[in-house]
Amino acid sequence: MELKKVFQYSGKAQGRKAIKDAREIMKSYNEIVISKHELIDIKKIDELPNDYPLEFTEFCKTNSLIMPDKESKIGTALSLMLKYKDYYWDRSTTRDIFKKFGKNTNDSIQSFNKIEQMGIQTNSGKERGKYYIVYPYCLSNKHKMRKNFKFDGTEEEKNNEIDKIKSTIKTDYIDVLNSHWQLGHKNPGSTDNLMSNLVLQPPIQGKYRDNYIFIDTITKFPVPNKLDMMLKKKEIEFTSDQIKCYKEIFDKLFTSI
Repeated sequence: MELKKVFQYSGKAQGRKAIKDAREIMKSYNEIVISKHELIDIKKIDELPNDYPLEFTEFCKTNSLIMPDKESKIGTALSLMLKYKDYYWDRSTTRDIFKKFGKNTNDSIQSFNKIEQMGIQTNSGKERGKYYIVYPYCLSNKHKMRKNFKFDGTEEEKNNEIDKIKSTIKTDYIDVLNSHWQLGHKNPGSTDNLMSNLVLQPPIQGKYRDNYIFIDTITKFPVPNKLDMMLKKKEIEFTSDQIKCYKEIFDKLFTSI
């Protein structure tokens, strides 16, 4: 059944039974989409893609998405996922493909994990241990949550955005089994294993751990290179007074080294 028909059906449905039926239809639809992907066979890959597909670059231009450098690890992961869109990757194939083409990394899976953070919808949250890009291309919910909210004054618009945020938090934190949480370093630049430098983290935090210093499980502060990137992309802006205050704070820290 087409996704459009599912929404039409659920929109007209009345009562708990009808809503339950609509959800079952949606579940079946998702299973059909998921089942078409096969595990990639890296033995058949003789070279890395030279460029991103034209259709994808147009999608990025239309939605103001910034594509990573093709030579970077994330760029390599993205180009591979785009070219072999009918296949999924797992931890071993991401490790082996990087090794095959001399991309040195201790955690190859993170390059594939970070694609959705760029704003590109993947299967993240649907299948554990599998990684692929949803096609036709669409924006990730997290990108929509961060970038597209422009309050138009209506209660409906506000509630829609609140529901998106709550759904993301539920998927990334609340619905994650306790056994999948782990202790991680608050500061990626420190190897100190004292409890004061450890924090409980769900799997989603693995996407952030090289880019942020965690104050607690939720609150985080960007490391220098991440902050520099955020400033260039205007993802964060400071007032003149804030810049002066930060400078004073870091000047004091620098003198204490």
